Amino acid sequence: MSSRLLLALVLLAAAACGHGPAPAAARPSVPLGAMPVLLPAAVPGVPSTTRALTSAELGKDAAISGLQGRLASWGYLDGRERTFQGQSHHLTFAVSRALVFRDGTGARAFVTFVRQHAAAYFGVAVQAEPLRAQRRTGWLFRPAACACHMANPVYVGVLDDGPRVIWLEINGPDATATLLRRLLDPARSAATTVQG
Repeated sequence: MSSRLLLALVLLAAAACGHGPAPAAARPSVPLGAMPVLLPAAVPGVPSTTRALTSAELGKDAAISGLQGRLASWGYLDGRERTFQGQSHHLTFAVSRALVFRDGTGARAFVTFVRQHAAAYFGVAVQAEPLRAQRRTGWLFRPAACACHMANPVYVGVLDDGPRVIWLEINGPDATATLLRRLLDPARSAATTVQG
């Protein structure tokens, strides 16, 4: 065996020996462009805030034991969330998310999990139907309206987009499935910093 080959094998074995998954800080960062959220102009006149979406935050979405651990097993890396909230005759509330997973398998597993646990995410009387928007597939959820006099409809779209999941919730007087599909158009979203 040549000394070069032996050295290569020793280095390869040493590199692999005793190493589990890289710690979170050592994982490559997700490019900002991979996490587009709805542009402020898409919901005119309604103030918005943007934040990074960690697995700890995403794990609080539903009262499901071990949800944060499941996210880790699916390879969740990072996400962005832009929330719009304010007085409007159009939409009074919207949440736009881009969730990035290590690969498409993890993203699909998350979308499937949300569908299988729709009641935990959106309430027991939620209605669900397949959703197709701009060649991406997923689910359209319609939570039951509250019994309030001025209750507005709520629509939530969760789409599989390769290694990414696109999530959009809208609520307000003009909220419809048609408007949700229109707002899911990638042309209405862009990368953003967490401050903007």
